[in-house]
Parts: sequence; structure tokens; C-alpha cells
Amino acid sequence: MIRILHYGLSTNTGGIETYLYKIWNNIDKSEFHFDFIDTNLENPCFYDEFTKMGSKFYKITHRNISISKNKRDLHELFENESFDIVHCHLNTLSYIEPVKVALKHGCKVIVHSRSAGAANSLVTNLLHHYHSLILQKNKIKMVAVSKLAGDWLFGKKANFQVINNGIDINKFKFSSTGREKVRKELGIEDKFVVGNIGAFLPAKNHGFMIEIFNELVKKNSKAILLLIGTGSLKEKIIDLVREKNLQDKIMFLGTRTDISNVLSAMDYFLFPSLYEGFPNAVLEAQTSGLQCAISDVITEEVVVSHNCKRISLQLSPAGWADTILRQVDNQDRSVFSAFVKDGGFCVENEIMKVEYLYLNI
Repeated sequence: MIRILHYGLSTNTGGIETYLYKIWNNIDKSEFHFDFIDTNLENPCFYDEFTKMGSKFYKITHRNISISKNKRDLHELFENESFDIVHCHLNTLSYIEPVKVALKHGCKVIVHSRSAGAANSLVTNLLHHYHSLILQKNKIKMVAVSKLAGDWLFGKKANFQVINNGIDINKFKFSSTGREKVRKELGIEDKFVVGNIGAFLPAKNHGFMIEIFNELVKKNSKAILLLIGTGSLKEKIIDLVREKNLQDKIMFLGTRTDISNVLSAMDYFLFPSLYEGFPNAVLEAQTSGLQCAISDVITEEVVVSHNCKRISLQLSPAGWADTILRQVDNQDRSVFSAFVKDGGFCVENEIMKVEYLYLNI
């Protein structure tokens, strides 16, 4: 059995967390075993689910608490435990200590780029640049969720492998029953429902999203916005909604376990992110047959149907609203899952590539 230690889980239900949960759910457990480095103060996402599947969580002091203790904990972990592969899921190179320590202890290391940009933090960007210069790229396997994500983390000339995300296509197909159930639950049966799924973090650009929706409401009084997710900026966005007097038009749904039904309940998907690696949410929305407006900085690889439009972030909120209203029409949403499958974005393809990666490293 190949024992793999993963680093990258946080307490926010984001792309890395859902990716790891999906992979661990579907991978051949007779051949592969997953454990996790945990630097969080609280239990990370899917802690209970991973534990039930036999995973161990190794508590490491967070670098913000003590850099020296963080390093010491990592060295003690590799001295006391034996791993075949260390798989680091990173949005930036601002912190690469698990990579450095794993290499010192003779482990095979995969560095997996999960994003195509970073928050506007001087310290993060300086550390990212410094570590990009000292990272021993010749000693690691470099993987990215998209070409854009690989170029960002490793450089455009780096020899990295792209493994696009995949999804459970049958799970996210449009459901008229699911649509009716959620719309009735939320009391939005007769509304034009726009939605977004994403953590309340800088990359998701919720502030601009509210500006777009504010313009949309002026043109369609039946418009409602559903926001699914949690995160550090949520209260700030709630304040902006109050400022715009949109409390009756925007619903904060938090974390949902019925995402496929929520997508079916929507009429349109809005996703003006500042940067993304390869957003699963956009794939899921397209599988559900939703028309989507996404920012043009998001990789083209995620666009698998004519329903998905990339729009410039330089366009005004009113321009975005006009584009959305021009795009809306009645169509058979059940046929769009075929586009995602034909594009090769099913979870079965992804698992096959990941297993091959582990077996051949």
C-alpha cells in the first residue's frame, strides 16, 4: 500500500478540501492510504469523514504561532512516521516548509498548484517570489489543476503536469424535483434566481458581485441572489448588502449539503472571481445546465459549453447585468451534462490520472 501524506486542508470548505474529499472517496483504498498534516487551530473540513475512512491527522504548530516549533514538529513527524509520498496542495509558495522537510527525509514530493493568483498581501507575494527562486523543482513532481495555475506557481517554462478537476456528473445533473424542493423551501418559486458558490475570501470578488446584482435588480425586480459558502469576509459582505438595501433580495445560505439541488433551483450562475485554479463550481453549474457568467481571468479550460460566458472584469457592473439578461433563455437543462462528460471532466478520469501519478512517482 502506498501511504500518502497530504498538506493543504483548512477550515474553509474550498477547492482543496472538496478535492481531497472527492479523491479519498473514490480512490482504490486497497492500494492507497491518505493521512493529513493539520496546522489549523480547529479541526479542518471533513475531519470526521476522513477519520471514519481511516485517516490520521498529525497536528503541527502553525507558523504564525511559532516558526521554530512549526519546523520542529515537521521534523519530528517524519522521524517518527514513514510516508511514501507527500502531496502538498498550494495556492502560493509563501509557505513551503513541508516540502523542504519531506525532501530532507527522503520522501517523494508532489507540489500541486491549486490557484492562479494570490491575495493582495505584500508579505505573501514577497515570500511567494523568494520561495519560487529556492524551490528545488528538479526534486519534486509539479502538478497543476490548469495551465494557468501551473504558470502561476512554477513559471511558464516549468515542466509541470496538468490534471484538471473532475466531478460526479450524475450527481450534478439538473433535477426538476430538486429545483422545486429548494425553491419552495426558500419561498422563491416565482423569482429569477441568480447564484454563487464560493468561500467569502478575496479571490471570489463578492463585492463586485453585489454591485452587479444591484444593477440587475434595477432591470428585473424579481431577481434574487443566493450566496452559498462561509469565510472571513462574510460579515463585510453582509454590511455591503445592508448599505445597498438589498437585504430582501440576497440570501446567505451558508454551507449546504444539497448543492446539486441548489444549482437546479437557480436560473443563472454568477462567478466574477479575481483568480482561480480550476473552479469545480463552474463545472458543476454547467453540468446542471445553468447559464454562467464568469470572469475572463479564469482559465478557458473550464468552459465546456456555450452556456458559459467569460466576461471582462473591466466591464461595468451594469454591463455585466446587461450581458446576463441578454443571455437568459428557456432551454432543456438536462442535456448539458453530456458536454462535461465529453470534455473528459468526469471524476473517473481524474481518479485514474491521480492513481497513475502516485504509482509512477
